[in-house]
Amino acid sequence: MAKFNPKQLQYYLQALQDVLTKTQETADHVSPFFVKLDSAKQESAVADMPKADFAEVKAEFDDAVSVYQENAKTLAALTVPVRFMGAHKTLAKAYQDYADATAMMADALILDGQKVDDEKFAQSEADQETYLNKVQAQVAKIFGV
Repeated sequence: MAKFNPKQLQYYLQALQDVLTKTQETADHVSPFFVKLDSAKQESAVADMPKADFAEVKAEFDDAVSVYQENAKTLAALTVPVRFMGAHKTLAKAYQDYADATAMMADALILDGQKVDDEKFAQSEADQETYLNKVQAQVAKIFGV
């Protein structure tokens, strides 16, 4: 049986914390753009948004997807202490699913014609919530919260 390695544990927990911090920072950064788009959707005014504003929202969503996909790769590549293998595997899968759901939201914004695929957008919102809850549950297990 492998010996417990405190340095490996410390490295793993720090890497996981870095991913979670980047995720939160990215979500905080993209939130005002989401609010702007959501307001326009509520008022059925997406087509009336200035083209530059809609393009900026799309670009910010795409940037968030890039960060989340990179985070998913980081999680998949981590060396995981044995006692966290199960929780980490579930966490990494849920995070990848979360990143993919976020990509679906970005893909729902259609620059040509400046519109939103409402069905895809709504599915993405629901999926993101589901997968984020799964991520948070595994993080709580790993950090013993």
